[in-house]
Amino acid sequence: MTASPGGSAIAGTASAERIGAFIDAIAAIGPDRGGGWTRLAFSAEERAAHAVFAEHTAKLGLELEVDAVGNSFAWSGEADDLTLIGSHLDSVPQGGRFDGVAGVAVALEVIRLLRDRCGVTAGGGVVAFAAEEGARFGIPCIGSRVAVGALPGRELADVTDREGISAAQCAGAVGLDPGVAAPWLVDHPPRAFFEVHIEQGIVLERRGRPLGLVDAIAGSTRLLLRFEGRADHSGATPMTLRRDALVAAAELVVEADRAARKHPTSVATVGWLDVHPGSITTVPGVAELALDVRDIDSERQRELAELLLDDSIRIARRHDLELTASLLSDQSPALLHSSLRRRVADAVAAVGAPFAVLSSGAMHDAAFVAQVAPTALLFVPSQEGVSHTPAESSAIEHLALAAEVVATTIVDGDLMPDANRRP
Repeated sequence: MTASPGGSAIAGTASAERIGAFIDAIAAIGPDRGGGWTRLAFSAEERAAHAVFAEHTAKLGLELEVDAVGNSFAWSGEADDLTLIGSHLDSVPQGGRFDGVAGVAVALEVIRLLRDRCGVTAGGGVVAFAAEEGARFGIPCIGSRVAVGALPGRELADVTDREGISAAQCAGAVGLDPGVAAPWLVDHPPRAFFEVHIEQGIVLERRGRPLGLVDAIAGSTRLLLRFEGRADHSGATPMTLRRDALVAAAELVVEADRAARKHPTSVATVGWLDVHPGSITTVPGVAELALDVRDIDSERQRELAELLLDDSIRIARRHDLELTASLLSDQSPALLHSSLRRRVADAVAAVGAPFAVLSSGAMHDAAFVAQVAPTALLFVPSQEGVSHTPAESSAIEHLALAAEVVATTIVDGDLMPDANRRP
């Protein structure tokens, strides 16, 4: 290990065992019968994971506050003078062990490093954001949006899941009251925020880099499209007389794939498709689908979404169908702070690890915290690029390395109050 000039690298001190133990503790919550883990936003399973987080922060002697939307903040010292580290604990349906959880495990380990190895007695904070995944309500990062004032909690009454149940109702069922939620990170703006996350892609593994430093997070435009035709008998209805909603939806799926491939940074995904009445002997009368368009170029993101909406209108007309379209969410790309990223790069050099700079196609809480504080997002490799499935896996040793880098950045970057360090 070679320290950077004037630096104080903390290499070799993070505990992979402790990081793995926290991941195992959360994995005991929400195992899905179909495989993987399911801790949906505003579910009892998500709150149980936050309860485990509370137990770990209590052992570290941290003060804990859970806001009205379910974000869990824990800190030492003054809440108004923190460097904050964290991620989320909810999951997609039948997701993996590492998504979000790994970043919270690393954050807890960073606090231990700052306290035990560097003598930092106050000024460090850990956050477990609520409702980061957009799988249930179509909107990602609800907790961090509310925390930075980008989404008033009262508006969750108008956000619904597929069953028509509002996010506010679901939150209320687990003891939360988002209607009175205050923007915690606006009231307590941090000195800096660090999020460690699995890459959820294959770039780092293919390049043989144990760490990635993210410069930008892609924006996302999400649409709910409903094609409505007529349900008819599959044997008695000639092809020329059909108003098949699924055929139209299928054409849109193919067109989305084709259009997104024209640009190297664009992606378009139909990850959910529902067909009614859903009988093998009935022509589909209704097909609903969710379209997710992403790009690190804001203009191209919106242009592609508008293009596919126009394509949907043309397809519906061609098949004599009615089309209903609604906007689920629209988030611009986020550029992360280059000055803080340079400090992280110096810390990576101090611990002697190779890294890559890359953008993130996935949305993360860091994109919203960046609106109120200097923010850095670090990736560790995902084995074979797999994520959002039970096969998701990352090396615990890479997470320990990320903890060392974040702790070194905080110490060498003077991101803690001097008065809070033991002599």
